[in-house]
Amino acid sequence: MSANLKRHIAGGLLAASLALGALVLPARALTLEEAGKVVQLLGELEPELGRLAYDEEEADQWFDDDAGLEGRIAKAGFDRESWKQALGATFRGYLATIAAEHFEATFSGLTEKVDASDLNADQKAEMRSFVETKIAETRALRAEGARYVDAVQPYAARLNELLGDDE
Repeated sequence: MSANLKRHIAGGLLAASLALGALVLPARALTLEEAGKVVQLLGELEPELGRLAYDEEEADQWFDDDAGLEGRIAKAGFDRESWKQALGATFRGYLATIAAEHFEATFSGLTEKVDASDLNADQKAEMRSFVETKIAETRALRAEGARYVDAVQPYAARLNELLGDDE
């Protein structure tokens, strides 16, 4: 297997797992106002902090980095935990707003790339298992997001700009 193909497969899996997250938060209502604040903050902070690759550590890092700048997250009324909860709920709600065909297309070809790779049989089995686990986790996040759709739907287009794929 060429080094480029390995990097391409690993990069695709990393991007999918980071972009689609794997954080489990306690169920709590997300208000339209909270979702709006999260979306506004994502837009304001992206130029300084870069594109959000959502997971719990990234949520913490954004909170810390912003605290060292202007503290906009705290000024918007969030402490670290409420920020992580609102960001997580907004992210899940965003996943739930994505059309099913587009959402599933995100995973199209990932396992086929593993099968077509030059990895040995054990490596392929391990990589396939990893891919299938990440796909299942992401589908679960989307299912969890159904409870947040009403709060997130008005911001779906902007979230797609901020969190969606670049293609």
